[in-house]
Amino acid sequence: MAKKNLHTLYNSMINPISVSCDKIKMPMFGKYQTNPIAYKSSKADTFEHAKSITNLSFTSVDDTIVGRTVRELGDVPCPYCGIKLINGKEISHLNKENLGGRSEDAVALLQPFEDRMHPVEKNVFAIIRTLSKKNPDKNIRELLDTVRPQHLENVKKMEYETLGKMSEFVNKKISNENDSKKLTGLIDESKSIIEKQDENYIFRRRRFMQKFDAIAEEMQDKNSAQELKNIAEELPKAQDHVSTFIVKYTQKDPKSKQEKTPYQIGIALVEPSVGSLEHITPRHPQDESDGGKNLYSNYVYASREWNTKRKNMPLDQWVKQNPDIPKHMQKYMDVVIDKINKGEAFKKCRVYPIIAAETLEKESKGLIKINTSKLKLTPAQIKEERARVEKEEQKITEKAKNKAKNKGNKKTPKSINYII
Repeated sequence: MAKKNLHTLYNSMINPISVSCDKIKMPMFGKYQTNPIAYKSSKADTFEHAKSITNLSFTSVDDTIVGRTVRELGDVPCPYCGIKLINGKEISHLNKENLGGRSEDAVALLQPFEDRMHPVEKNVFAIIRTLSKKNPDKNIRELLDTVRPQHLENVKKMEYETLGKMSEFVNKKISNENDSKKLTGLIDESKSIIEKQDENYIFRRRRFMQKFDAIAEEMQDKNSAQELKNIAEELPKAQDHVSTFIVKYTQKDPKSKQEKTPYQIGIALVEPSVGSLEHITPRHPQDESDGGKNLYSNYVYASREWNTKRKNMPLDQWVKQNPDIPKHMQKYMDVVIDKINKGEAFKKCRVYPIIAAETLEKESKGLIKINTSKLKLTPAQIKEERARVEKEEQKITEKAKNKAKNKGNKKTPKSINYII
């Protein structure tokens, strides 16, 4: 596939969708952020335009036996949210043609995945399904266009409320005249954009946060800046609200002026639930310590949505923000253990639940403690297999170090003049 097409599709699909129709507080992230989606061109893991997101590997591309083994887990429950994952291969048939035609046909194709959609997407799908019963020949984008006005009003109301809170905070707490002037100017400008809200002049939450961060960085009162940022984070996102999702997918891109396609909408409904490789110890920790490696002991298989949401947050902080994770993690590991006992998974690393549980407990500072007693291995088998896996992981770690070292020492070749 041409590189240009890959980037076009990447930009059209990168839409983290979340887990609730109600407003939820999103975590604050550090300065390092892992790439949410990486593409791999190989026979085993390819991204083909007609095959949707069949073999995307999130956060990093790991085409080793380790990465492939974890991705083969299939429809296990997400260790972060508990919703059963969608394996990329299951949606390989979703493409522009069959999602871009009659909504009745698109709904029939998406229906099997409804129980594994995240709550916001599930509610949007329910709206599409209801509308399709009355207008089965329209595509799903055309159906959402019919309800855009009412949802746009909902989004405007939420945006006004948050900006109002910010204005009140600035008036009461920001004493520095220069800071107050800059913040007030940004808020007033945003209100004006929201009021117009036409296809050529739309309010963009990301742009607002970028401008706000630039101001906050220069503010003298850092505590007030952080408090104000916490309020700004309440601005609605497609991850959190049905209305925001619908508005996002029924407006033109401010730069390209292109509309979202029915295919993009259909993929956005299932994409958050697609399984992805998740590092227990982040590859780029916030404290700048050594990053986690691509090892059995450092992997869980999590939904693309929650993988993206966590980014490089330390696991203990992530668990404190999402206290149900230990319960979901145990549920995930119970299913994995059952698959191992049946010979359906981790045939070359049957001790995966044990070594991953150790990493989870260490990185969560004791907040996650996994019971692996259901694993049908004798103490002798566990000892023997652990020793073998540890040697394999040492080789993988050493290989990664050498690769990084060689990459750092690699010099740009000098040009050579040939005399004939």
